[in-house]
Amino acid sequence: MGSRESNWLSAGSSEEDSAQNRERGDQAVGMGRMALAVGAAAAAALVGWLVSGSGSQEKMMKAPGRDYRMPRKDFEKSPADYFRDLRKK
Repeated sequence: MGSRESNWLSAGSSEEDSAQNRERGDQAVGMGRMALAVGAAAAAALVGWLVSGSGSQEKMMKAPGRDYRMPRKDFEKSPADYFRDLRKK
């Protein structure tokens, strides 16, 4: 009877082990998916940053009334002065 009991007990524990292993596998798959999602989000952010530029470039605009581009900050500093100077020329 001792050998039958040990077989029965070991059979039950192997089923529990299998269930625990499946649960661990499911958790590993979930963690893998989460890591993949985080990696994809980071890659998308990097691509967006590279496409938009580093942010240190000066913003340009078409100069009003002229046929060239000028730094936007120069115009925004004083639009009235820009147009006053434009009329002088």
